[in-house]
Amino acid sequence: MENFFVPSKIWQNGGPFPHVLVLLSEYEEFRAYARAHRELLAEYSGQLGVIPEEWLHSTVQGIHHALDAEQLAQLRGTLRDELAGMQPFQVQLGPVWPGITAVTVAVYPEVGMAALNDRVRTAAEKVLGITLRGKEARFWAHASLAYARADFSSRDLDRALRALRPPRVDITIDRVHLVNQYQHPDRGYYTWEVVEEVRLG
Repeated sequence: MENFFVPSKIWQNGGPFPHVLVLLSEYEEFRAYARAHRELLAEYSGQLGVIPEEWLHSTVQGIHHALDAEQLAQLRGTLRDELAGMQPFQVQLGPVWPGITAVTVAVYPEVGMAALNDRVRTAAEKVLGITLRGKEARFWAHASLAYARADFSSRDLDRALRALRPPRVDITIDRVHLVNQYQHPDRGYYTWEVVEEVRLG
């Protein structure tokens, strides 16, 4: 694997920056799924930042600059407006993908998460002064279990992850959270403070 926290990815002052997340930490089914991988991932704790259960999430959209109080208040309103018209939807989490810079979990089907991303981007673009990174050609719906903190040979880890394969998890996504997110390269993961919970529908 390759170090996730290369200089180009490290945030100035560590944030916080506003992000919209699905807090997978609130779903016991996914916490159990993550725990099924924890013993294996712990064997690589020197190379991986294994994400504690309370910080498990799937990113819907990041805003990679600070907002003032007025912008944040406007964003809370536009998010509520945009997500009021979207109904909750089901996704399946799994299997785990041994990636280049992170150990990630697939989210299927992708259509619900892609539609959620579209609505959140629309909400953010209505707030003067918010600048988003370019839209992906195809939204990559995923969660992470660990980020690489160094370059290392992960052949044995990849093989062990493929062999592990705990049962996949079905959850209903009925809410997102606007958070102020912090980056911790020394720990190898992200934390946040919740600004507001926004329910779908």
